[in-house]
Amino acid sequence: MKVTDECINCSACIEECDNSAIYNSGEEYTIEGKTMPPLSDEHTFIVPELCTACGNCKEACAVDAIEE
Repeated sequence: MKVTDECINCSACIEECDNSAIYNSGEEYTIEGKTMPPLSDEHTFIVPELCTACGNCKEACAVDAIEE
């Protein structure tokens, strides 16, 4: 799953992610105990290593800014 440039940063997808794989723009994330830099400073992003492609985020997106 990937967040596209159409994202409006509403954060609705973050709340729907059971895997805590989605973060706000500019936010650091932790994987395997290591803090990583943000994948995007422009819009919400999905960490591929944490995503199981369940589709909950895609359903929650108001502007269809999440694609597989």
